[in-house]
Amino acid sequence: MDNVNVKALVLAAGKSSRFKTNKSKLLYSICGQSMIIYSAKLLKNLRISTTFVVGYQAEEIKIAIKKAGINNVDYVHQGVQLGTGHAIASTRKSWNKDNILVMNGDCPLLTEEIVNKLVDSHINSDSVVTFLSSHSLNPDGYGRVMRDGKKISVIEDRNLTEEQRFVTLINSGIYLFKKDFLEQNIDKIKIDPVKGEYYLTDLVKMASDQGLNVKTIPVPYDNIRGVNTLEELWAVEQIKRSQFIKYWMTHGVQFELAQNIHLDWDVKIGVGSYIGTGAHIIKGTKIGKDCTVNAFCIVENSRIGDGSYIHSHSIVQSSKIGDNTHVGPFARLRKGVILKNNVNIGNFVEIKNSEVGNNSSAKHLTYLGDSTIGNNVNIGAGTITCNYDGINKHRTEIKDNVFIGSNNTLVAPITINQGAYTAAGSTITKEVPKDSLAIARSKQENKIDYAAKLKKKKEAKKKDLSSDKNKDKSSKLNFVGAVKTKNMQNL
Repeated sequence: MDNVNVKALVLAAGKSSRFKTNKSKLLYSICGQSMIIYSAKLLKNLRISTTFVVGYQAEEIKIAIKKAGINNVDYVHQGVQLGTGHAIASTRKSWNKDNILVMNGDCPLLTEEIVNKLVDSHINSDSVVTFLSSHSLNPDGYGRVMRDGKKISVIEDRNLTEEQRFVTLINSGIYLFKKDFLEQNIDKIKIDPVKGEYYLTDLVKMASDQGLNVKTIPVPYDNIRGVNTLEELWAVEQIKRSQFIKYWMTHGVQFELAQNIHLDWDVKIGVGSYIGTGAHIIKGTKIGKDCTVNAFCIVENSRIGDGSYIHSHSIVQSSKIGDNTHVGPFARLRKGVILKNNVNIGNFVEIKNSEVGNNSSAKHLTYLGDSTIGNNVNIGAGTITCNYDGINKHRTEIKDNVFIGSNNTLVAPITINQGAYTAAGSTITKEVPKDSLAIARSKQENKIDYAAKLKKKKEAKKKDLSSDKNKDKSSKLNFVGAVKTKNMQNL
């Protein structure tokens, strides 16, 4: 295949009015990647020089393409959107190859194999126009491919007669033109009286009427689906996600209920791993071999080592987890967390911007923020690091082989040295020396029979209140009786 002699024009200027939002459809995410990036990367991988026709939210589209690492492209601004024919005419100065590939920005399911087939067929058949077509059981919204003997044309959906609406062969909007033909005919397109736009599809009929070679290539409908509504966006994302999941299934990954799992395009999963129902494995995540990410977990932009287990309903964000480590259930690892090997983070534990060493554990109801925790450390239930003083964040350092008792409050900045213990219920505000026991709580005092005396006082007060209420009620009755007697005397 000769892609060196092909120039691509990607139409990306429209307002996406059928989305009924204020955002270009090309900026909507499909499996963690903006829709426009699928077309951009496809052409980059095929080494086809590309010009994007932009208009609505042009700067946002340019930024998205640049962030994806696609730099060797150029742009033509279509200030007023007057249809596909007008868009292509505006790119005339960029027609620097013998063959001009035209495609929409909203075709995320198009494959390299299909584009290669399109180019090969176009060049080998010496066609002036080659385009992709497909049969659809629900062709509404698509232009229809019409044949009359050797003549071929494309009629836009809004211009169809009632009889023509039964035609199921649709136009994909993906064409390859000979540059010479395009130069000679692009200005001959007339404005459509129904929509007031210049349709690129008119060139198909022009070529056919001139007796030139026009070729169509049938492809599966799913590969050329357009995205014009939020419903179609949802449908395309289901297909794309299914492709990713099927790929990982063929590479030894088990999915409990595949149709209920969210998986982004750049996720990596090791052999023998298991992904539970409702899990969200989000952009940038890499999961090792023989791991479990159980039901309803969210793992985003994180690394999980071999043999680790993320228990249900846990959230892992921008963190690194070592081998054979357990997290959850109902745990949350926020940005900047590093868990080494054989770590055990239990239920209702939140960790932020902290490192936890090998064989350490925090199993219950704990908050660890801005902390460095050594190896073989036990963090008791209910422990928190007080890392924020209202102005600045401060760090807590817990060295190797430390035992933190339950319900501890560690007020940073603070260091607890190697081998130390802290007693349950302590508020630790000073450095704890090596191999020491820190106790920071008030001394317990037992007042004998105090509870019984308090109970008697409460009962006595309750009786007094009841007596006062009866007196008030009696006074009110006496007052009412006196008023009634006086009124009778007046009568």
